[in-house]
Amino acid sequence: MKKIRWIFLLFALIGIVLLGAGVYSVRSTRRFLGRAETAAGVVIENVWRYSSSRSSGNSGSYYPRVRFRTRSGQDLEFLSNTGSSPAAYRENEGVAVVYDPADPAHASINGFWSLWLGTVVLMSLGVVFSLIGVVPLAWMRRRRQMREWLRANGQRIETTFERVELDRSLTVNGSHPYRIVSQWLNPLTNQVHVFKSESIWYDPEKYVGGGAIGVWIDPHNPKHYAMETGFLPQIAE
Repeated sequence: MKKIRWIFLLFALIGIVLLGAGVYSVRSTRRFLGRAETAAGVVIENVWRYSSSRSSGNSGSYYPRVRFRTRSGQDLEFLSNTGSSPAAYRENEGVAVVYDPADPAHASINGFWSLWLGTVVLMSLGVVFSLIGVVPLAWMRRRRQMREWLRANGQRIETTFERVELDRSLTVNGSHPYRIVSQWLNPLTNQVHVFKSESIWYDPEKYVGGGAIGVWIDPHNPKHYAMETGFLPQIAE
């Protein structure tokens, strides 16, 4: 379980770093736009670049090369850092350009994706990685708090061991955890309740012994419960 927490914590940390880089990118682009000057440019060619991804085969994108003239009369060219397939611009098509007057070589097509694509990618990846890490960690913390509350305020019952099952709904590094399943007949309502343990990352069946399994339940809502698994041996780290 500790390894699982570390994996989710790593995802959360990567997400935070990516979000931080995204925030820095936002500020950097806004500073650039705050001092930038505009100019009329023209696409002089579309440069084809192959994708670096092995899975992409021979795919790639067209990157527009743009020529523009600064306010001081200096003619410059730059290759856009944003490509597409098919090409987003035709040759000899006019485009608006923004450039840094202190460093005219620092220029970009004045369009949303040309200016903000990197920021969008960083922020999107940051959100995804953060959610992958933070949501399970928050759920684990909630479950831990619930177990502590049940042990302090709940009712302990003896349930009948039924089986050990493989939980195929969860996969970590290609492996599925096991769960102990038990049943209990509520004498007050004559209803059968089924309980399942937390994830166990080895087959615990030989250590259960087929006897009674202790479960802590909320007397007002038996759906809130925590199965006792402290009798199981700890997995070697």
